[in-house]
Amino acid sequence: MTTKASEMGIFQALFELFGIVFVRFRPLQRIWGVWLVAVNSACLFFIGHVEAQVALGAVGVAALAQAMIYQRKRYIRILGATHIIWIPMLTWMTLRLETLPASETAFRVWVISLIVTNAICLTIDAWDATRFALGERRPHYVW
Repeated sequence: MTTKASEMGIFQALFELFGIVFVRFRPLQRIWGVWLVAVNSACLFFIGHVEAQVALGAVGVAALAQAMIYQRKRYIRILGATHIIWIPMLTWMTLRLETLPASETAFRVWVISLIVTNAICLTIDAWDATRFALGERRPHYVW
């Protein structure tokens, strides 16, 4: 593992972050992480819709912010705070649910799955941020 932030590039940081989620997490957390990535990545199947484009942008910004934090501090509990960008996205998508085409069942199911999954994730993130604020600041996973 690289010890200095200046020695780790953004792509290596992203690779290590995903590696931790897919390999180092305990089984239940790993399943959750895979589900979270899968639901968010599914936006690519619906990229012609503005909702999918917004999701891709929000996920991309959050992932880059996490990589930048990881470069400097490693896998700490505050990483999930980058998901705060999801709050306006999820609010907007929830308000748009009734305007989504009824004939596009797969798209509607994806939007609802995204809203529910990311809302649960935000709850977990809030718990982790609270633990960070209470002093749990050491990296709890390493690559």
